[in-house]
Amino acid sequence: MEEEFKINVYTIMGTSTPAGRTSEEGDPAGDTIRNLIIDNWDKYEKISILFEGVVKMTRPFVDEAFAKVLETYSLDEFNQKLHFPDSNDGIVKSLNDAIKLRLKIIKTREEREQA
Repeated sequence: MEEEFKINVYTIMGTSTPAGRTSEEGDPAGDTIRNLIIDNWDKYEKISILFEGVVKMTRPFVDEAFAKVLETYSLDEFNQKLHFPDSNDGIVKSLNDAIKLRLKIIKTREEREQA
C-alpha cells in the first residue's frame, strides 16, 4: 500500500469556489472528488485533501465530495484515512456541518428501514 494520495481541490475543480453535486457536461463537481477518494481508499494509507487556492465551497459540494464518503465508510474510518492539512476555520466548519448533517440523514434512513 502506498503511503499518501493527495487531492488538490483547486487544481481538480479549476476554481476558488467549488460548487455542484454531480458532474454534468464533463465539468468536475463534488462527486468527482468523492469518487477520487473512494477509488484510492484501499490503495493508500492516508488521503490528504488540499485546499490551497480555495476561498469558499458550497454546501452541496462539501456534502457530495466529503460527507457522502460516510455512506461507504464509518466516521472512524473517515477520520483515520482523510487528512485536511491546510484547511482553515471556514473549511473546517463547512466540513463539520456537512458531516453532522450526513450522519443524521444516515441515522434517520437506518431507523426507517428498521421500522
